[in-house]
Amino acid sequence: MPLLLAGAAEVVLRLAGIGALEPLFTPVESAPGFLQPNRAAVQRFFPDPGRAPDVSIDTTWFPAAKAPGTLRIFVQGESSAAGFPYGRWASPAALLQQRLQRAYPDRNVEVINTAMAAVTSYVLLDFADEIIAQRPDAVVIYAGHNEYLGIGGVGSSLASARSPTLARTIATLRRLHLYRALERAFASLGPAADPLAARDGTLMSRVAAERSIPLGSPLYAQGLAQFRGNLERLLQRYRAAGIPVFVGTLASNERDQPPFASAPASAGEASASVRFGRARTLEASGDYPAARAEYLAAADRDELRFRAPQAFNDVIRQAAEGAGARVVDVQAALAAASSNGIIGTELMLEHVHPNVDGYFRLASAYFPAIVQWAGPPAVAVDDAAARLEIPVTEVDRLNGEYRVAMLKNDWPFVPERRPTTLPAATTRIEEIAQSWFAGRLSWLEAMNEALAAYQKDANHAEAARVAVNLADAVINAAEPQYTAGRLLLRDEQPERGLHYLRRAVAIDATKVEYQLSLAQAQFMLGRPADSVATLEAILARHPEDARAKYWLDEMRRAAGSR
Repeated sequence: MPLLLAGAAEVVLRLAGIGALEPLFTPVESAPGFLQPNRAAVQRFFPDPGRAPDVSIDTTWFPAAKAPGTLRIFVQGESSAAGFPYGRWASPAALLQQRLQRAYPDRNVEVINTAMAAVTSYVLLDFADEIIAQRPDAVVIYAGHNEYLGIGGVGSSLASARSPTLARTIATLRRLHLYRALERAFASLGPAADPLAARDGTLMSRVAAERSIPLGSPLYAQGLAQFRGNLERLLQRYRAAGIPVFVGTLASNERDQPPFASAPASAGEASASVRFGRARTLEASGDYPAARAEYLAAADRDELRFRAPQAFNDVIRQAAEGAGARVVDVQAALAAASSNGIIGTELMLEHVHPNVDGYFRLASAYFPAIVQWAGPPAVAVDDAAARLEIPVTEVDRLNGEYRVAMLKNDWPFVPERRPTTLPAATTRIEEIAQSWFAGRLSWLEAMNEALAAYQKDANHAEAARVAVNLADAVINAAEPQYTAGRLLLRDEQPERGLHYLRRAVAIDATKVEYQLSLAQAQFMLGRPADSVATLEAILARHPEDARAKYWLDEMRRAAGSR
């Protein structure tokens, strides 16, 4: 009888729409037929959604119905996979999207990011079934730095359960409307104290409940076991669904981030600070391999665990081997691009977040493995070409610098929080970036103002970079596609311009301007027959259009003179 009553209550609650779990993907109200990651998805991990931290997944629109021939890839991870502090356009997802679309120009490429700050492997595992439901061709994973102090981390003030089994059970039960409704009801009756409310400052300074987790301690071992168990389940779930996975090893700032917390040296064991000092001496002497070993040993002994220990990379390799996933050695790629083979501020902003060049190299580490799996590309896109087309704008870069400056003005980088003062803006772009950072402009408003500024200065390359991001952000609107295509043609990039002009025409085939620009792109690419066909299609619908008549005559005259 209790089971029957519970089942009946579940049915009633589902019909009434009460107790539903916050979904990972939601419809885009302004774009019917499109989905986007739910900015409130983090609330599903809290009995009282109002106490969830203010973190979210950056908006990415993608068609609810996957078109034939589409290459659809989902990215999972934490703030480093989300592109912090620059945002979406520095993320591995955006960098891979840009490069893969160039490599496969005749395919529709969708790289969709579900990464967000402060999450652990519990979150990735909880999202897996909803990602599988969107029919991905592959999944990219870069995660592990938050396992101790993120949402569900063993040393976090946001931990839901100390037992991984119990935490996973709770995550499963939350899919029942009855459980979720009861959980919310009981949370509303409990004490109003929020574990984060009493703390001020950045999220990083607020989540650490356990500020000392020594190497080899029970809590350290618990975090290691938690990461292993969740990652193995995650990879096996994708394997069962027949979805290839590319999982990256973890990189952090080895040389230029001293240990946050170093315990006194014990008998036979040097402290984190001592190992870091040895590394400095060895590097100065030119013994770089030994220096790097000491830097890594120092990071492993840092008791404030905002960086994953090296043992996590062993777990990643073992779990991938057991599930047939492909390991991408991100750590080795960043080390190879660093002075003396030691990762530092050349590529890292602080402890774990890359700078723009670091993000470029992180994404580039995945690219060869994905291309090897996806098949020979139609266009070879080497690092030099990809770097010229990187989607990170100057506004994104400046905003990121302001955000990381604010991060470093708080614990654990300094003992007490201190104010962040921005330099006086000296250019229009700096004014726009500071207005966005201060919340006076939305991202969309900031980008439109930057586009106008670059066009006013006849800076075609930067105008095109901004326009491309706007087009990719609003993929159901024809005008942004047309603007991006036109600016790419002006910047002598007809290959990329063709992609956006095709999009514009597919969305709205009634605009003659769109088709005329498409014909121009086709001609610039040495495809006169395609250009003629496009112009003839214009005249079939608009027989008196003087521009189409003129250019069709020019095309035929050019073809006849060859």
